[in-house]
Amino acid sequence: MAIVDDRYIVAESLSCAWLDAVRCVDNLPGRKGVHLLIRIKQPLAEVPSIRSEAQNLIDTYNAKYPNRSPLYDLETTRNTIFPVAWASRFPDPEDLVAHFRRAYSNNDGLRSLSANQRGTYFGRIVSYPRESNEVGNQLGETIRKLRNEIETRSRKSSRYEINIYSEARDGSPRGFPCLSHLSLHLDYPGLHMQAIYRNESLLSRAYGNYLGLAALLHYVAKVVGLEVGELLVTAGHVELEPGLHKEIRMMLSRHSQDKLLAQAFE
Repeated sequence: MAIVDDRYIVAESLSCAWLDAVRCVDNLPGRKGVHLLIRIKQPLAEVPSIRSEAQNLIDTYNAKYPNRSPLYDLETTRNTIFPVAWASRFPDPEDLVAHFRRAYSNNDGLRSLSANQRGTYFGRIVSYPRESNEVGNQLGETIRKLRNEIETRSRKSSRYEINIYSEARDGSPRGFPCLSHLSLHLDYPGLHMQAIYRNESLLSRAYGNYLGLAALLHYVAKVVGLEVGELLVTAGHVELEPGLHKEIRMMLSRHSQDKLLAQAFE
């Protein structure tokens, strides 16, 4: 069962975390605020009925506003952070990175899509732009560090940083990247993650973002032989986009705290 205390949420499952984030921000003036912290204790755990609600809101928005830019479905948003299907085909990190980089070209690959002109989140993780046109494989480097530390007696807990924001590339005040940085923390035998967002849109992006972060955490933990720990999401600015105020209120009314407690891990 999730606990809501002003702008700090603790939840057992990913689904309950998203739902209570929506509930929290729905009660803020203008349905937006700053410094929302969401701690997901079991990021791989979901409540199917809540996931369906999240997707249904996206579908309802797209049907209600056909002349606006459509919202991406949950799996599309998830894949911008971690390409789950490709990872299942390429379980070895080197193979996954090589395959993704081949698909990440500017000419006819992922970067050819208008929405990806400035990059994608997983693109920044495995092909981070550095000086002299070099790119960094932050996924591979993080896995290397974790493997080294696991084999030592005094394991370092906090040396696993992944940059998304690039000062050289990201001068625009809007748009990509809303996710700025990832930190992984080793608390043997568990691996935890913190994600820092400069802006988080709860209707269009948040649930899919949490899915992607959880999938990335699970992948890294599995590769290095660790258990999946907690996911902490820090949103500097958070909002519920306008357009579905009534639908969101109806969704919240269908999921009371008592109902969540009964449903969470059926």
